[in-house]
Order: sequence, then structure tokens, then C-alpha cells
Amino acid sequence: MPPLEFTLVMVGALVLFAPITGYIAASYGRSFWRWYGLGLLLPFLSMFVAIFVAIRTQLAEEKANPKLPKP
Repeated sequence: MPPLEFTLVMVGALVLFAPITGYIAASYGRSFWRWYGLGLLLPFLSMFVAIFVAIRTQLAEEKANPKLPKP
């Protein structure tokens, strides 16, 4: 892959994945800017890490506040 194409793909990934990662984190109470920075450093991996953390947080909240069974 020529250097120009590689550069365009990486810039596109930064523009796309960094804000998405920040949004996912912010919607679950995490710092948008911290996760945005992580999205800039690890554009492809950071989104999956943010989704994993969000799911783990949601499961921990459900475990802490169990729903009552319906009568």
C-alpha cells in the first residue's frame, strides 16, 4: 500500500473512531476527552475497549440492583 493511501486510511480512522469512542464512553458516565484521546492513539482497538467497559458497567449495575420478580 503506498504511503499516501495508508495515511488517508489512518486519518479517516482517527476522524471516525475517536469521536465514536468518546461518545460511547460519555454515554456510560466516563470522560469523553480521555476516551477521545485513547481513540486517537488506538483508533481501531479503542472502540471495542469502550464497548467492553460499557457492557461491564451495565452488568455491574444490574447485579447491584436486581430487578424484582413479577407476581
